Amino acid sequence: MEAINRQLAHYPYHIGQMIYAAKLLKKTDWESLSIPKNKSKSYNTDKFSKDKAVRNFTDEELKRLQ
Repeated sequence: MEAINRQLAHYPYHIGQMIYAAKLLKKTDWESLSIPKNKSKSYNTDKFSKDKAVRNFTDEELKRLQ
């Protein structure tokens, strides 16, 4: 069980390394995977201006791709 836990904790570390490398390669073209620095106010304004609804996070992504 300890070995499995260690391995499961190890994967996110390498994922973080890959994201860091991708960010370095993309430089200014990098699109944040979460809320970008200093953008939380505009993010909150946008999110809280919308009506509440129960939906899957992929619903918005599917609309964006269509």
